[in-house]
Amino acid sequence: MKKKILASVLCLAMMASLAACGENKDTDTSGGSGSASGGEEVTIRWAWWGDTTRHEKYNKIADLFEEKNPGVKVAREPNSWTDYWDKLSVQVAGGNAPDMMGMHTQYVSDYAGRNALLDLQPFVDDGTIKTDNIEKSVLDTGVMNDVFCMVPMGVTTSSMITNKTLLDEYGIDYPAYNEDWTWDEYAAAGQKLHDATDGKIWFTNDWATGETNMIRYWERTKGGEAFTEDGEIAWHEETVTEWLTMWKDLRDKGIIPDAATSSEDGTLALEQKIFTTRKCAMHKVPANQLYLYQEQMPDDEIILLRTPIANDGGQGVILEGAHWSVSPKSANPKEAAMLIDFWTNDAGAVDIYRMDQGVPINNALVEELVPKLDESDSQFIQFVQAYMEVATGYIPAPKGASEIDTEVKAAGEAVAFGEKTPEQAAKDWTEKAKEIVAANK
Repeated sequence: MKKKILASVLCLAMMASLAACGENKDTDTSGGSGSASGGEEVTIRWAWWGDTTRHEKYNKIADLFEEKNPGVKVAREPNSWTDYWDKLSVQVAGGNAPDMMGMHTQYVSDYAGRNALLDLQPFVDDGTIKTDNIEKSVLDTGVMNDVFCMVPMGVTTSSMITNKTLLDEYGIDYPAYNEDWTWDEYAAAGQKLHDATDGKIWFTNDWATGETNMIRYWERTKGGEAFTEDGEIAWHEETVTEWLTMWKDLRDKGIIPDAATSSEDGTLALEQKIFTTRKCAMHKVPANQLYLYQEQMPDDEIILLRTPIANDGGQGVILEGAHWSVSPKSANPKEAAMLIDFWTNDAGAVDIYRMDQGVPINNALVEELVPKLDESDSQFIQFVQAYMEVATGYIPAPKGASEIDTEVKAAGEAVAFGEKTPEQAAKDWTEKAKEIVAANK
């Protein structure tokens, strides 16, 4: 079943041709285990985003890597999602990026376009990064303009983490994990929960102040795309207005939190969020995070549900996933590549992170892992496999994606706090996004 999941990625590989990654003409890719610097101890920096649970797992992986690779030390740089990208942008601009760093399809154009991602193919060719047990289609998601500069962490998709216990307690209907529901059905369920709890429990968190991915999804449910293949804005101002208006209506009815609560929730650790503290029934996050919430909420049954489709049946789901990259400024690229290989191909490492970033990409290790999986991880695999039957390819964001995301959040918050109408926010945001794209050409 795992191979079926990974093989299905072929039709979902990146559709756009992005800027070239950084070259590594002077990189020493000589073979051998341990330090590649002739026995001298070296230190590499590893940066990632996540919560405290993820930090603990990744620190264990770093410890294990150091144990198995004497002479190589790993300096760890964990951060929250927002802080990670803010910091990485500054580091890359200053020529001080981490040796091994997390990368995401939402922002990869920004970094590939700045030659900030090292060509990893030489490390594949010399065996430092082993790819024998990985589907080519999965590896292809890390190819930018014919240059292999990212190794996938895993395979996942979008979802709504849902407190089944809470919804059942108040008699709220919802679809099965492999069934769709429309936005009208979604809003009706939210209204029912609001009425049943006298407004004390929100239905979901506020997506209107999220990322460009949400507008991509909304536009795709209408048969469009957020961006063109040549890196221009493709969404329609009217579409954004509809999106912001829908969420304003949900907010005004008390189905989702007020602006101040949503703003604060975005800064909180997982264990403090309104979903985790049973103040709302759903939370929009990648499906692979299911186990994190189940661990925090042992007295509730947490399940995965699909994102609503358009009322006319329009589907917009895409495959999601993060990657590992190496900085071309790294003084120790060989060791950084060794750490990527360790993440991908070491049974001990895979057994630590398991489904943290989605289904692991090493087919053989996934087969070994299956008997060890708990109910949450098994549910995740089942959910992703079913969702991939309706998922399709998409056009990645162009250079300037992180700046556009900032404008997305600003537009959503301006409407939420009553500073702008949905029409004005959509107009300002779209114009600003076009300026950002033009400035990054």
